[in-house]
Amino acid sequence: MCSRAGQNTGGSDVVPNRKIRNSVTTVPGSDQEPIVDESVKQKISDTIEQTEETAQEVADHPWTQKLARFGFYSKGFLFIVIGVLAILVAFGYQIGKLTDATGAFSAIALAPFGKVVLVIFIIGALGHGAWNILRGAADVDNAGGGALGIAKRILSISIGFFYFWLAWSAWSIVATARSSTENGAIQQTLTSILLALPFGAILVFLIGVSVIGAGVHECYRGWTGKFRENYKQYKLEHSRSDGIVTVLGVLSFTARALIFLLIGYFFITAAIQFDASEAVGIDGALLKLARSSYGRVLLFVTAVGLISHGILSLYEATYRRIC
Repeated sequence: MCSRAGQNTGGSDVVPNRKIRNSVTTVPGSDQEPIVDESVKQKISDTIEQTEETAQEVADHPWTQKLARFGFYSKGFLFIVIGVLAILVAFGYQIGKLTDATGAFSAIALAPFGKVVLVIFIIGALGHGAWNILRGAADVDNAGGGALGIAKRILSISIGFFYFWLAWSAWSIVATARSSTENGAIQQTLTSILLALPFGAILVFLIGVSVIGAGVHECYRGWTGKFRENYKQYKLEHSRSDGIVTVLGVLSFTARALIFLLIGYFFITAAIQFDASEAVGIDGALLKLARSSYGRVLLFVTAVGLISHGILSLYEATYRRIC
């Protein structure tokens, strides 16, 4: 059973806020009019609180925690595969491939027992997706109810749905034996739709700026150790894994930062040139690195970072605070 920081466990006589019912009355002839009925605000507050409590109860369940930790193993496996395929390209092996998650699924499916591996990954991806949704709904990371906290919780929920989409993508390969979509197709299709909207170029430009900002933040988290905030510090610091996790964090978050910076840059380029074909994903970012000066060296370093992120996910399965 998990315990939440700041949770009231004593016999307090304080009445919870949800028990208080306020009503707004208007004095006849008064110029003051209620903007929002307090009873409506209270009902919304009650609904949010009940949702958080329900999500926390589900997150506390032992099977939820087991499935969540299994999800970290699946996430780690996926990043390791993407990194290994990129390293093979860096060393000139034809078996290598610059790909994103869906491209990695196609590569895995071609391997012996590959579809069995994909089914196992699907289970983990569903678990990781469900946990991320619970993480945001129950505020597992204690992000709070402020604007920044709400944004972080929405991001967690979005990550959850992203992993549901990854599970669906993997299943479609298992069920239909089709290959993944062309490299960058999803990003380019999305950019085309956005550019067709009024002020779409501005929106695509802002997306690029946001992705670059996310990349800078990733680098900051890795080099300052901020990524460890949601780890079980007492368990990690008294283990032999403490230093390893620190090194893996620097390598993995630096690689992620570089990829985000490249993706953001090409979104901005797509907005300025009004050309959706400029937008890229992870696969496209790796390809740009490979074609640059010292491309193989940069590609190798980035691939090592991606593998490090995968290994770090394996450690998260043990040391990450789940609920």
